[in-house]
Amino acid sequence: MFCAVAMWTSARAADFVPLAPKQIDYVVRDRNGDGHTAAQFGARLTVLHFWASWCVPCRVELPALAALQSDLGREGVRVVAVSVDRLGWDAIDRTTSKLGVRDLELYHDRDREAAVALGVAALPTTILVDAQGREVARMRGEGEWADPALRRELLGFASP
Repeated sequence: MFCAVAMWTSARAADFVPLAPKQIDYVVRDRNGDGHTAAQFGARLTVLHFWASWCVPCRVELPALAALQSDLGREGVRVVAVSVDRLGWDAIDRTTSKLGVRDLELYHDRDREAAVALGVAALPTTILVDAQGREVARMRGEGEWADPALRRELLGFASP
């Protein structure tokens, strides 16, 4: 069902594929098992990032995504990292602890229902969601999250 993206070069700003805004419907679960939908995240821009502990590029990205949240959170950007690990929170916690990632919003899609509903066919995949809960762009593969051009493009997708 999933295959890791076989690319070892990082994505640049041009690698986001803009889309005509379309409403999306999905549910991801927090540590308590409570479901969360696109509308509940309510940021100017939600960076919905699908990853797994066994995905090498995903592991590389997690600390950079935490830094992105720290740097752009005050501008209305919310990073939501969704693991598709079948081993659940043990694998998620082990991975984030080993990488020193503490300040990143983590969710789980154990049965991969959200990933399937959103057409996530490879990892990592990042979907940009506006304040109205609509997908506005997508990137397949590893992003260079510290790149100023990529960050400018992200902010360009943010709802006013």
